[in-house]
Amino acid sequence: MLLLVLNLVVSAVLTGLIWFVQIVHYPLFLKIPATAFKDFQMQHMHTTTQVVSVPMLVELLLSIGLLTATYPGKSTFTHYCVFVCIVIIWLVTFFISVPIHNQLVLLGYNESLIKQLVTTNWLRTFAWTLRTLLLLYILTRYLEFYK
Repeated sequence: MLLLVLNLVVSAVLTGLIWFVQIVHYPLFLKIPATAFKDFQMQHMHTTTQVVSVPMLVELLLSIGLLTATYPGKSTFTHYCVFVCIVIIWLVTFFISVPIHNQLVLLGYNESLIKQLVTTNWLRTFAWTLRTLLLLYILTRYLEFYK
């Protein structure tokens, strides 16, 4: 049960963070003056990495633990769906989001790239939200099973 609760807590925190990034932070990139954008982007990448790298790694490890854990009433399909969400998040992060951020460092302010960043980030926002909802569902079923 502890593994399940830890998964839910970390996922919920990262879900809240990604919604902030999606609705507030990334759209504000369009308001940064072009002359300051490269410095802003480098600082953004550095500080964001410091904030999210450890929680994302912890989330990945917890997700693997949950996938491999055995307990009565476990829905293997739902657990696989939770893990697929992590895979989607990591693939989008490292094969879409990070390359766009790297291009923004090289090119500076680029409205098209910023809009692409906002649009493609919906994939991560959806995956994290779905993961949190699925974990909440799993926890609810677990608690019902042990009534």
